[in-house]
Amino acid sequence: MSNLERHRPQKPSAKKQLIDFAEDLDTSGSSIAHWSVRAAKSDTELSEKLKEPAAIKEGGLNFLKKHDLPRYRKVSTSLEEFIKDPSSIFTRLSSPTGYYYSSIVAQETGERIFGLEQNKEEVEKFILEKLANQEISLNSELILSEYWHNYYGGNLLIAEGGKILVELVEGKHAKLVKGEGQILMHAESSEFTEILNFEEGEKMDDELRIKLRQAVVDALNLIPKELVPISDKPSRRFKEIVLNEAGEACVALPCPGYFEFILSKENSKSETWKIIFIDARTGNAADKYQLLE
Repeated sequence: MSNLERHRPQKPSAKKQLIDFAEDLDTSGSSIAHWSVRAAKSDTELSEKLKEPAAIKEGGLNFLKKHDLPRYRKVSTSLEEFIKDPSSIFTRLSSPTGYYYSSIVAQETGERIFGLEQNKEEVEKFILEKLANQEISLNSELILSEYWHNYYGGNLLIAEGGKILVELVEGKHAKLVKGEGQILMHAESSEFTEILNFEEGEKMDDELRIKLRQAVVDALNLIPKELVPISDKPSRRFKEIVLNEAGEACVALPCPGYFEFILSKENSKSETWKIIFIDARTGNAADKYQLLE
């Protein structure tokens, strides 16, 4: 059976005011992402602040594209065109895993309906059922993406000064948003160095622990760097000092923001993790995700 989601939960806010608010909530065992979901349900004003226009979502995906970060390949078409000839759309996007992620967007409202981890037949069945139930119309947009099995899902937060926080769960990334289960791995940079301090929420064999830690580091290293002048007093020290075009002494820090990623494999027997970024927020759009202030 495919895993269908009527609505994706609201994105997390990790701003300090949310942490203070969340102290009164039962968030034991939850991720940072889950705090915002709980807090938003308990505070109408905060819930409004958490809403994001579609343009912000698009901006995050454009960031991934601009910097050529590993991400899902996708095609976009009208639902009417898909119904006419589904095979031609699948020909345009062959998924290495045989599974797809479908997003149907109502042109009038921007409302989205999702289908996760579906093969070709399940995508067609999913769309026909939604049409029959009048949940969607033929003038809706279909965004069809390849889908890789989520062995692990992670959130990566990078503060303006370069401080880093990473959370990892086993299974689908949605667990981080919904607060399901315990955090499997937590990594946070120390205050004055580039060293990441890792903690595991449960025992695991050394080989898996090392490979997962390496995957987290690899994901972090994929984030584009920006030069931050020493005069801005970045909180982390790096060994290498470089000069920008103005001749200022700088350090190269990962671009600040909030990044969602998954760890997958070409096949179950592969020993190499494939990192796929599924969303991002940078610039002003990332402000409400910043925990590390």
